[in-house]
Amino acid sequence: MLTHLDPIPSYEESQAAPRPNALQILGATWGGVTVTADLISLVGDSDRLVLELRKLHTTLKPDPAPGKVKVLTVLYRFDDDGDLETRLLVAAEDSQPSKVVLARGGHAAAQQQQQPHSTTRFMNAKLERPWRAGPQGEVEILALVYGPKRIETSSVLSVLGNYFEGRWGQVRMTNAFFGPDPWPYKVKSWTVYFRFVGSKRVQVVTGWEDGALEVPWSRH
Repeated sequence: MLTHLDPIPSYEESQAAPRPNALQILGATWGGVTVTADLISLVGDSDRLVLELRKLHTTLKPDPAPGKVKVLTVLYRFDDDGDLETRLLVAAEDSQPSKVVLARGGHAAAQQQQQPHSTTRFMNAKLERPWRAGPQGEVEILALVYGPKRIETSSVLSVLGNYFEGRWGQVRMTNAFFGPDPWPYKVKSWTVYFRFVGSKRVQVVTGWEDGALEVPWSRH
């Protein structure tokens, strides 16, 4: 388990949720640690997930970085989504809305309190196609998040794709690497959701700013 702002990344891999539930949690991170199993447990036998952002430090214990404003990321889908479709929630603990509902129609209903679907520290969106370095690319990057921002810069994604394919020995996860600082004066966590082409296994790696990406990956 990561200690307070430990730069060593946290890694997890899992198959797409085998349960027949409408809501399927593919991966989740919070403050530089993986919490996929925790969220799957919270969903249980239901088809929805309700989270109070201000209470995440008690819902997802232990707190990985006490006193720091942490970011929750959740990669998920519904059972009637297309094969290539996933959805991404990114929410800082102090963002609005403070209550998040992942359910068919539930999230939209929660947003009717005049809150946009995407703010500087909150987003919930459908991702229709993963990034891949052309037809010969071996890796699909489903989502990349730095601080509270989804990163879609091709040059950054290309470096990560090359790393996961074994062409890079180490990647330093810094402001300079990701581009303009999306959250000045804050120490930020980062998360990469990816899989190898032909595999259904979603792999998740997360850590803190200035940490190095240097963990072995499973290609199965």
